[in-house]
Amino acid sequence: RARALLQQLPPQDCDERYCPDLAEEERRQLRAFSARRRQEALGQGLACPVPGPCHGCPCRKCGRRLNKGDPGVSASRLGDQFWHPSCFSCHFCQQQLVDLIYFQQDGRIYCGRHHAELFRPRCASCDQVVTEQLENNGVATEGDPLLMEQHPLLADRPKGQSRPCQLGRRGQRGVFRTLPLSRVLPAGADTEQVSHQGLHWHARASCLCCSRCRAPLRGQPLTCRRGRLFCPGPCGQDASDTASDSSDSAFASAPSPEC
Repeated sequence: RARALLQQLPPQDCDERYCPDLAEEERRQLRAFSARRRQEALGQGLACPVPGPCHGCPCRKCGRRLNKGDPGVSASRLGDQFWHPSCFSCHFCQQQLVDLIYFQQDGRIYCGRHHAELFRPRCASCDQVVTEQLENNGVATEGDPLLMEQHPLLADRPKGQSRPCQLGRRGQRGVFRTLPLSRVLPAGADTEQVSHQGLHWHARASCLCCSRCRAPLRGQPLTCRRGRLFCPGPCGQDASDTASDSSDSAFASAPSPEC
């Protein structure tokens, strides 16, 4: 249970004490992001028999009929709707919600981890959300290009189509510019995050580093294998020798004229 709670409700998503490397502005943004999620989305389901007025109602997830007196779960933020206890699960990962704690968005329920990822990318190294300010006061809407890019549930993209890589550097309007990963790591660029094939990393040295030797990769050639970054030395060569995923790629980091 404790492991499931940590997976579904990462403490670093809501408590800055678990994010020691954040700058003061990032801490402020995390506090605001967490407060808004608690106010607008957080809830706890209620396990109770289905009441008479809801006799015959469909389960919100599977659609099967729920009769009066059947075990059910209700969620106050979603009105008079019921779920089978086994159906009260995250819309994204399908895991049953521990202690019935949920976050709602557009009529769907999520665990805390995947609800946060509707609005912010998550660093593949430190597992913290990237607290970069978005255009709409830090809250993305369904048409937001960043949200559409990084959440597959909301993007109408054919299967197998690769996502463009993004550079975590805001333009004048606060949206992220799209650049290939081979050009996003100039050592002097003012970047906050980088991403590749849907994965994101903070641009700081503790996150953007070789998965084996921990050597910083900013401004350096790198190899990405199965979501892990490697330096071009023995670490990257070993990863290349053992990798069989055709989507894995090698990149050379070079300064971009757009940076």
